Amino acid sequence: MVDEDGAPGALEEAAPSPRRTRDGLVLVGPSIRARYLPGALIGLPMVSLLLAPFVAAGLEQWRDARVAAGAGGPLVRLLEPMAAQMLLGWLLLWALLALWALVPMIATHRVVLLDEAAGTVRLRRGLRTGEPVPVSEVVYAVGEAERGYEALIGIGAPERPEDQAARQWRIPNIGWDDAGFDGLRALQSAAGLRAAPPRPVLLAEARRRRRADAHQEMAQRIGMPWREEYAHDEAAFQRDFDHARRVLGGKEPPSGGGG
Repeated sequence: MVDEDGAPGALEEAAPSPRRTRDGLVLVGPSIRARYLPGALIGLPMVSLLLAPFVAAGLEQWRDARVAAGAGGPLVRLLEPMAAQMLLGWLLLWALLALWALVPMIATHRVVLLDEAAGTVRLRRGLRTGEPVPVSEVVYAVGEAERGYEALIGIGAPERPEDQAARQWRIPNIGWDDAGFDGLRALQSAAGLRAAPPRPVLLAEARRRRRADAHQEMAQRIGMPWREEYAHDEAAFQRDFDHARRVLGGKEPPSGGGG
């Protein structure tokens, strides 16, 4: 977990660029819009397209019943082609699923509002917003840069060290996007804590570490000695790894190199 002390000094730092409300408050965490739009505009239309034939069948039955009853109207005439039934069924199902996904997201959304001018923070849960707390009472603010992890913000009274982190706020999906994570970095700076590096830098470092771990496991499987330089030089690892495999296969003689 990335803490307020940040990552190693080799990682570059940049000024946070957080998302803000219309009133200029910094959002610590992703906004509802940021979390909702990708699913509503990409995922839900695809799901609706798969289920549209069932809705179209229901629309056709409704139209047949109206025609049998002698009723007409623009909608009955519009739904005569099968393509129109499919299109309307897709749109209706998309709208229904989008609404079904939005309501619980609004009800459970949790974010911290940082007022830099007033020096306060407030926790918003759903449609409720808590009382302002002086930013000086933030004793720690930590969070992962990757999606799926939450931020932990400790609230305590500075004049009573024994009561540090008397309250803890949990902000889900702090690593959802760069702007949401920059909100955490802005809070760290406002609270006098050292801001973590930017999210892209942390993600790149995490990918490098995972790649190095995978390479080390591959080297262990063939008995290849591991060198620290391999963690930062993928080309060197690949060269020595290929050589070690050729040695094991009898295609090359052993050498005093990396094999």
